[in-house]
Amino acid sequence: MMRRSTPFCALTCGMLLLTATLVFGSERKPISTNKDKLVTLAVQGKIAPAEPSRSYQVTWDGKPKMAVGIGGINYNLKIGDKVFGWASADRATVGVATVGATGEGDSDRARASWRNLTSIGNQVKVINGEAKGEYGLIIGKFESFVLIHFPAETLEKLSIGDKLHVKAVGVGLQIDRFPDFFPHGVTPELLEQIVSEKADGSLEAPVVKVIPGELAGRGAGRGSLSGNWHIQTCFPPDVEKYGLDELRFGDLVLLEDVQTDYGMGYYEGGATLGIVCSGPSDFSGLGVGVTPILSTRTGKLTGRIDPSANLGAFLEIAKPSAKVVDASPSLKTNKDALITTLVEGVVQPTGSGDYSTTYDGKPLQSLGMASINYTVSFGDPTYGWANADHVEPDVTIQGRDRERAGQCALALISCIGNSAKVVSGEAKGDEGIYLGRHAGSDDLVWFPKSTLEKLTLSDRIQVRARGVGLKIEGFDDVRVNKLSPELLEKLAIDVDDGQLVVPVVMEIPGHIMGSGLGYSPIEALDYDIQTTCPETVEKYQLKKLRLGDLVAIRDHYDAYGAGRFEDAVTIGVVIHGWSHYAGHGPGLNPILSAKPGKIKPVIDPDANVATYLGIQEG
Repeated sequence: MMRRSTPFCALTCGMLLLTATLVFGSERKPISTNKDKLVTLAVQGKIAPAEPSRSYQVTWDGKPKMAVGIGGINYNLKIGDKVFGWASADRATVGVATVGATGEGDSDRARASWRNLTSIGNQVKVINGEAKGEYGLIIGKFESFVLIHFPAETLEKLSIGDKLHVKAVGVGLQIDRFPDFFPHGVTPELLEQIVSEKADGSLEAPVVKVIPGELAGRGAGRGSLSGNWHIQTCFPPDVEKYGLDELRFGDLVLLEDVQTDYGMGYYEGGATLGIVCSGPSDFSGLGVGVTPILSTRTGKLTGRIDPSANLGAFLEIAKPSAKVVDASPSLKTNKDALITTLVEGVVQPTGSGDYSTTYDGKPLQSLGMASINYTVSFGDPTYGWANADHVEPDVTIQGRDRERAGQCALALISCIGNSAKVVSGEAKGDEGIYLGRHAGSDDLVWFPKSTLEKLTLSDRIQVRARGVGLKIEGFDDVRVNKLSPELLEKLAIDVDDGQLVVPVVMEIPGHIMGSGLGYSPIEALDYDIQTTCPETVEKYQLKKLRLGDLVAIRDHYDAYGAGRFEDAVTIGVVIHGWSHYAGHGPGLNPILSAKPGKIKPVIDPDANVATYLGIQEG
């Protein structure tokens, strides 16, 4: 295993000699390289934020999909894990995704040197943050990312933006007596461990699969140093025919009739040896990502089928432990297939302006939204706060990895009930809970009152996002949205006559829903119960609503956008407070939605997320 004080090459030298003795028999012999002539240079990178889809994408067969799993700190996809079977994943990357960095502005030169000069097998050192001084190993490259494996204990300390240092070596690598072979993006020690020379003068490598060139997708036409191949998975019979669903992250594969030397494309008789670095795709032309490490056009590179040919074995990276399955959850879900990714936001200032005009023509100076709310918390009333309009409870944060907050990873893949942590300032290390999203000012997090006293504006908050793609077994047609699996299990949902029986504090008709209608994606949306008609407020007793209440919306189906569907039912969580402006009112995050006959609301005055999460303080 990796050690903090010992370079990777020293760790592996003895192991390489032993491997050569045991693996290379009389029919094969080790290769030699020009490793003594390679230049070693320092390059610097940083941990990149997650990059989920910014809206729904259309799969090869015409279905909408919110794809997650690309980039960021991935907690549960590791070398040796199967690439198929992860909920809502599409091209999900293994390990920790990083990009080049020097400091403010992060120059193109820094980004290019990090992507092009680093090699699989290079050791990585964390140079700031809580994990400062700890080490990882480069395990692949995908698009603009360099992918890194860190031990589990280090992974828990890492943050988005942490700086990394690598002594990069590998560029210029050549195999002695084989000038027509093109190695790149791999350390000489690792290449010498994998590849051997056969008696007939060709080179061979152990591989899990040999993939025909007709399956090679995106990659053609790109530069070989900055691109990777995709094994297309958009035609289901191919997946079965070639056993692609057996692939694991880190598997070695041989792509037939594929050139990856000075460019990438089809070349009859050519071959490319690569390492599986990302998962499958439902989009045309995309699929399992492969980082190329060796290519030739001479027809002298072959693969020897070996089911154990995985990068984890060559780099001595321990296989992850088996998943722990809850023996008796109240509802059976696919929670063990969910991807867990770190996302980040900063505490957002409020934006109060001058007087504006309410629905009935009166002037109102609103307190604005966002900031740190020392008065109002989840579980408190939505109505009655002086000069408050769309009042937001607890702490409002906003993503910064995209220009528009609604397109940030924080907004799209955080789920109610996810854990949150302060990573800067006086409150650093304090923990809280993600509450949901108000699209007008953005994401809300609960912290204990003791933490609120230490927080300041612009403090960084990180959320361990988990829940996108959550499904309830036997209810695949019920849309679960923005809900952590842990909170779903606490909602006291029963099953009766093929319906989910969901506790709610009240039911409201869909026709009084307002601001937010017609927008998507639903993951980043809240929409409002209109409270500007006094008769309607009185009729449905809307002044009783509390922040965090579960509410049933009749005749609305919120699967990919919010809107009318007769006899459908949507369950929402109240995320912000009252409004005096036409078309507005308390906002709801939709968490469950289905067409007629699948959801049955039942009135429970205590159906509030603050109660379920146990976060109400005196």
